[in-house]
Amino acid sequence: MIQRMKKSSITDNFHHVGIIVKDVDKAVNFYESLGIGPFESLTITARDRKLRGKPLSGLKLKIRIAHVGQTRIEAIQPVEGAGPWFEFLERHGEGIAHMAFVVDDIEKAKFELVTRGLKILYESWFEDGGAAAYLESDQVGGTVLEIFQRPPNYVPRKR
Repeated sequence: MIQRMKKSSITDNFHHVGIIVKDVDKAVNFYESLGIGPFESLTITARDRKLRGKPLSGLKLKIRIAHVGQTRIEAIQPVEGAGPWFEFLERHGEGIAHMAFVVDDIEKAKFELVTRGLKILYESWFEDGGAAAYLESDQVGGTVLEIFQRPPNYVPRKR
């Protein structure tokens, strides 16, 4: 059983929810018709990726983001390759797949979460120096937890 976490830097900085969709353009049109958005394209350039500890290549995702107050929504369409996005779509269909939090030290945060019973599903190290990890628990919720460390040259968006 996962132990209750005390207040932690891991959970202090909620950033976004990730929604897996079959057709990102159709999803964005729907959300924007409800007044959510505008959405913009997001390109992520990774220098290294792992899925369950093994190298991962040939990954292609279409990602659109929208800022909603202090957080954002990511609409993600899996296109090519393997990874948690494809698995989620196959098992659950479309829906909210992960909650994401910003951390200062991704290695420390991964260690803390693994010692609490979560499993590293996916890891990515970005060209610009940032990194991300998806962690899962077989015990509850069905939602993956994403943690990511911003690159050293990160500039916050203007509101």
